[in-house]
Amino acid sequence: NRVLVLGQFISLLIAFTGVFTQTLNQNYQIQIPVTQSAGNYLLLCVYLVFPLLRWRREKKYELEIPWWKYVLLALADVEGNFLVVCAYKYTSISSAMLLDCFTIPVVMLLSAVFLSAKYTRMHFVAVSFCLGGITILVVSDILRDQANWDGQFSWNASALYGDFLCLLGSSIYACSNVGQEYLVKKKDRQMEFLGMIGLCGFVISSLQAVAFEGDVLREIQWTTPSVLCLLGYIGTLFLMYTCTSVFLKDGDAAVFNLSLLTSDFFAVVAAKYLFNEELSWLYFVGFSMIIAGLLIYNRSDAPTSDLDDKLEAQQGTTIQLLASADHA
Repeated sequence: NRVLVLGQFISLLIAFTGVFTQTLNQNYQIQIPVTQSAGNYLLLCVYLVFPLLRWRREKKYELEIPWWKYVLLALADVEGNFLVVCAYKYTSISSAMLLDCFTIPVVMLLSAVFLSAKYTRMHFVAVSFCLGGITILVVSDILRDQANWDGQFSWNASALYGDFLCLLGSSIYACSNVGQEYLVKKKDRQMEFLGMIGLCGFVISSLQAVAFEGDVLREIQWTTPSVLCLLGYIGTLFLMYTCTSVFLKDGDAAVFNLSLLTSDFFAVVAAKYLFNEELSWLYFVGFSMIIAGLLIYNRSDAPTSDLDDKLEAQQGTTIQLLASADHA
């Protein structure tokens, strides 16, 4: 199954982005999350070549949705990435990767509201397992390495803050996932989406980088290994975005995020052998619950959706986030 194989390849790419980010943070004390993402968006601009060539051939060619809606989608994408990358400063790579799966219930909610996706009771049971696993993971993160001098456990506020950033980033990122599914599957505009997200995302992230990371960038003592690590992150994220647009041609946003749960396994391996992290036994309980949720979901019927009817019914309302330019 091409979707299954591609999903696991994307999962591996995501795990590598986590490894590169953690390496920059721990080994080189480089924390420039916005700049990291800006490099990816700059590479994505190359996909603008295809809609530009089509515009030269077809003078009536228009963007599928107005440019300002691409700006909103890019803003969600930029800030989602920013918050998740920031989370690595406060929590472990294994926890950050697992908490990313909170995107799944958010995507399902957005798909049901905006794309008319229909989910069965078993789908929600599966999501409940995933959320239960997330809850256990947060508890294990708070208590990790927190036995104080008198033998009592204390709350790890830093880890909790990192977990919160990851959950918030995952929720925002889900908006971009659903928007991409609509454009690449129903409108066959994957090149347009990637190019416009790249252009808008690069502008937004560059301005944000200058405002918040300008001083940090000037003080960094770059070395060959740190530069290669940064380039590795940018290249891996670019490849992940490209593969995701191909994946969503056949799959949906919920299946996409469920397929990526195996990136948590790769994160566990990286945490143990690359960063010498000690994993609480509660982590494995949470991970097992998430895997159980994935198995339950895959045994259920695939959700169906009728995007065109739903979007037309919502024309003229603020809910019409992804409506076509002709209807705007």
